[in-house]
Amino acid sequence: MFFIFNYDALTQKELADKMGIKEPSVVRLIQKLELSGLLHRSETLEDKRIKQLQLSSKGVNVYHELLPIAENFKKHTVQGISEEDLQTFKHVLETMTKNTIKE
Repeated sequence: MFFIFNYDALTQKELADKMGIKEPSVVRLIQKLELSGLLHRSETLEDKRIKQLQLSSKGVNVYHELLPIAENFKKHTVQGISEEDLQTFKHVLETMTKNTIKE
C-alpha cells in the first residue's frame, strides 16, 4: 500500500520492482487487496494489457490508519541504535536481497 499510495498510478511490474519481488508474487498481493476493496486496477491508455494500480478511498483510509502504527513501530524498533549501525544494517539487507534475486 505504501508504494501504491506514494507513487501515482504504478503498474504491477513497477510495484514488483519497487518491492524487490517477482511479478507473480505481487499479483497475488494485488488480488487480495482488490478483493478487500482496498485498490483497483485500470487499463493504461497506451496498452490495455498493462494495469495501473490505485488505492480506493477505503484503501487510502486504511493506509492513513496504519501509517502512525508503522511509524511508532519503527521508532521503537530502532531505539538505541546509532545511525551508522542502521546504515550498515540497511546495506547488508540490500545485499542479501540482491543475492536472493540472482538466479
